[in-house]
Amino acid sequence: MCRLSLMILIVILAVVVVSADRRLPKFNFRPRPSRFRYDVNAGAGGRNLRNFEGGAEVRGEYDVYRGNNGAKVVLGGGVSQDVLRQQGKTYKGKPEANVGVGVEIPIGK
Repeated sequence: MCRLSLMILIVILAVVVVSADRRLPKFNFRPRPSRFRYDVNAGAGGRNLRNFEGGAEVRGEYDVYRGNNGAKVVLGGGVSQDVLRQQGKTYKGKPEANVGVGVEIPIGK
């Protein structure tokens, strides 16, 4: 019984060593970057409740086209709003909006 167990153990070890020499397949489980990106920014500052300023901005981008060489066509837009209070009087700016199209071409890749 002991010799049989020893022989089975040696065979299993030999199979493990032989199979370990094979190269494991490479899998790329990293997902591609998102086609949609957004950014939210806000800032404020001041001395007291009678004198302060603040603003906020929201911006978004979407990849309309992606080439195999890394080239992209990007459509983007954003909205921002500012407010200022000086000597107790509040000034609010009109909301600003922008839209644009960009082309990104990798050079030297």
